[in-house]
Amino acid sequence: MEHFFTQAQFDLLYEDSPDLVFFLIQKEHSFEYIYINQSARLIFKKSPIHSDLHEMLSSTHAKEIHDHYIKAIQDNKVVIFHDFFLFSDVELENETTVKPIHTDQANYILAITKEVSTQKEIEEKYLFMQSLLNMTVDPTILVTRDGKIFDMNPKFEEIFGFELKKWRGKHYLNLPIVPLKERKQVEAHFETNLTGTGKSSVLVKRMKSTGVEGTFLVSYSPIRKHGEIEAMYILLQEVTDEVELKESLRNTRHILESYKRAISKAAMVLMTDRKGIIVYANDLFEEITGFMNQEMMGQHISSLQVDRYNNFNLKRMWKDMMKDKIWRGELRNRASNGTFYWGDTTIIPLYNELQDVGNVLIIQFDITEKKNMMINLQSIEQTFNLITQNTNDLIAITDDCGCILYTSPSHERILGFTNEEIGNIQFSDMLTKEYRDFWKSDVSKRVNEKEEIRLELQYCRKNKEKIWTETSIMAVKDRERPGQLQHVIVSREVTERKKLEQHLNFMAYHDSLTNLPNRSYLLKEFPQYVSHAQSTDSTIGILFLDGDDFKSVNDTFGHDIGDEFIRMFGKALLACVRPDDLVSRIGGDEFVILLTHLSNQPEIRFDEINQIIKNIQTTLLKGWTIKENIFTPTTSIGISFFPEHGLFIDELLEKADSALYEVKRIGKNQHLIYLE
Repeated sequence: MEHFFTQAQFDLLYEDSPDLVFFLIQKEHSFEYIYINQSARLIFKKSPIHSDLHEMLSSTHAKEIHDHYIKAIQDNKVVIFHDFFLFSDVELENETTVKPIHTDQANYILAITKEVSTQKEIEEKYLFMQSLLNMTVDPTILVTRDGKIFDMNPKFEEIFGFELKKWRGKHYLNLPIVPLKERKQVEAHFETNLTGTGKSSVLVKRMKSTGVEGTFLVSYSPIRKHGEIEAMYILLQEVTDEVELKESLRNTRHILESYKRAISKAAMVLMTDRKGIIVYANDLFEEITGFMNQEMMGQHISSLQVDRYNNFNLKRMWKDMMKDKIWRGELRNRASNGTFYWGDTTIIPLYNELQDVGNVLIIQFDITEKKNMMINLQSIEQTFNLITQNTNDLIAITDDCGCILYTSPSHERILGFTNEEIGNIQFSDMLTKEYRDFWKSDVSKRVNEKEEIRLELQYCRKNKEKIWTETSIMAVKDRERPGQLQHVIVSREVTERKKLEQHLNFMAYHDSLTNLPNRSYLLKEFPQYVSHAQSTDSTIGILFLDGDDFKSVNDTFGHDIGDEFIRMFGKALLACVRPDDLVSRIGGDEFVILLTHLSNQPEIRFDEINQIIKNIQTTLLKGWTIKENIFTPTTSIGISFFPEHGLFIDELLEKADSALYEVKRIGKNQHLIYLE
């Protein structure tokens, strides 16, 4: 059996598609595979061509898919469904789009299965003790490098009567507790601590919210990122009498012990003497590195085999530490089994009562996973840049208002817009007017993080030429604007495929010889004619025409002239009806005309019908010439009316055919209205 859709056409459209594409024909109890693409062939152990659906899949999956196919055919509309683990043991979710195609010969199914992947956000796990500021018993503020207040603990608010929400973002020198005459001195002290040359603590007098002046020891603790100071902790410890000082020391010791326990659980901790001999290592160090505490005690720090990858000079760093410098950086270390681990490392000199460096504290947070993740991200970014620079897909990123943030170079190659031109327009400005309105009123409002939107969009090139694309849209978090989203839009041009689909759709609903609508079109569109007739209080006439002795034309003159004769007959019928009427060929020499807007009064309607039939007979009598042969055909006509003779097209066609049969019985070139 020949199909309206050839193997070559199918391969042109879908052979290289990453999606699974199936083309099937409906049989009595199942569906038979006709064509499948390369991606679909990989899921079958043997070729399914000419095999039934139930032969190739498990009974459960076959029944589920069969039901979806049947629903698409019965409803005559596209069906989309999801299925899980359909073809393998791998955890996959598939989305299948089922498109029914009706022809005079058979019903077909075009099914396209896509893998639905969930976009996952990579979250950095490197978080440690965010609550330290609030746990501090003394008034403490956190200021940025440029002196603006970023945070303050509840104790600071209590002692000095300030609220963080009112002071965040303001310069700390504007706090009323800083006397005007001391501001330059305080600012200088802050700046020298930023450069590492100032004193880490100083005694000052500050007015408390109670109106009582207190004496405070102000300590500055810099916060570094990649070796650079980014912010500063400023702690004010009130100096009180001996009893209160002891209580404060006891509480402080308790908190420091808590810090120690917390740090020991979150970080690797080592302590050495001033010569670098290891005197302490916590359990987490042993767990991550594999070095046993017993074997590490008494060993020099150099035995930890800091990897040369770091370009790290231990001797120079140790010498700098003896000059009261804290070292901060990322080190790649070698564990006892030879593998590598990454540590965010802080090395701090500890002073004894003589103010000499007595010990060195080394704190390392395990950032191996984070570091590997960043390396992978860099690789992904490089791959992304390589793909976007060379792909023919249109890749765009916009903010949630539609302003373009990025477009791939393919926009200039395919659409003709330069980067400068794209920078001055919104994404929707690159679409045709119809789809621009659709984008603004519908699509842009539906974009979200939870699901990907797939649809067809029509772009307008700079030269006004229109192209079709298959487009995917997904929302992702905007890293630079917390709480806001960016839209990632990937479009693939499918203009040629779209034209072929439109052609195939036209072929499915039109007669290939005359280009007139066929029976499938009549069945599909009749409900629309009924709806219009009911809204206008009018009736519809169904004229069932059968050419008189048309077979003799083929027998006498051959099929070429016979085909041209049928085409001329169809044109003649079109010339005799009104613009809103429908002329269709339903097979052979049988034609059906739907006459719309007919009166619901029988006498008037009778005159309307007779006038149109008279036009047809007059036109046919004039005839036409084909290759010097003159033809003046006649036709017999059976007539039925909606709603008198039925509400559905099948019933009305049957009754018009019955009237036509009676015309053929009593003679030709006549017409009759169906009588019960």
